[in-house]
Amino acid sequence: MVVDDSLQFASAVAQFLACNGNFEVLASANSGGDALARTSIERPDLMFIDISMPGMNGLAVTSLIKGREAAPKVVMMTLEDSEEHRIGAMEAGADAFLPKDNFAHGFHAAVELLFDTSGLKKEFGPPAALAPSLDT
Repeated sequence: MVVDDSLQFASAVAQFLACNGNFEVLASANSGGDALARTSIERPDLMFIDISMPGMNGLAVTSLIKGREAAPKVVMMTLEDSEEHRIGAMEAGADAFLPKDNFAHGFHAAVELLFDTSGLKKEFGPPAALAPSLDT
């Protein structure tokens, strides 16, 4: 599921996912409330959630979703890459952080990290370790 108030960006991410792997985009949501409702219905394995959205921001959405039983993996996205956003994403329970301007390049590293496609279990360390593993 892709959650972003920019319909253009959400559509581009959905198209990218459909063309770059074994992904089926179940739904898109353009607000936090819509994301919470759709997640209950669609039950995605992976969500890409924008941090900056009007109303309920992505950090609040992530925190609520990660508090649910059998929560999906969550990748936080933002145009405003900062240490504050990275720490906020980690505190909200995000599994990974991916700057929007690096989405196409960092996507494969995020999937490998989250779904252990390398065969080795990986875990996050301190907040500074959140970014380097995805920005390579």
